[in-house]
Amino acid sequence: MKIIDSIQAEIGILLTKMIPVPWEKICLYAECDNGCVSIWFAFKEEKTNVICTQEFFWERYDEYPIKKRDVNIYLPDLIEDLYNAYIEKFGESKKWYTMYYTVESDFSFTINYGYEMPTGNFVQIHHNVFERFFGSPYKYIKEKYPY
Repeated sequence: MKIIDSIQAEIGILLTKMIPVPWEKICLYAECDNGCVSIWFAFKEEKTNVICTQEFFWERYDEYPIKKRDVNIYLPDLIEDLYNAYIEKFGESKKWYTMYYTVESDFSFTINYGYEMPTGNFVQIHHNVFERFFGSPYKYIKEKYPY
């Protein structure tokens, strides 16, 4: 369990370090299956209350504490490590397919796992995930911070 706890904490640390502005809540959704990892993240900005999603994140801010390339490599690797650690610890019958990871402003985090692959297309799934995390329909933003 020590390895699992360590990887879960590393994910939270990376998420909090990559956000370049004060935030209230960071949410990460991941799908995993046999070496394939897909991720989606969003967070609520403290100053503006805007929910910034992955789709616009790399264009919204002028500076970033971690490079996009590094996030795109390291975050999926951590999630795959967590997925594999769960299979090693609990066996194939307990493997998860989806992960909902939330970090609150006090740095506490919660993780919920799903044991079935989601249905629907990419856009539908992300809209459903957004509503689950933030309790509201998805709204695109196009402006630079802090508009």
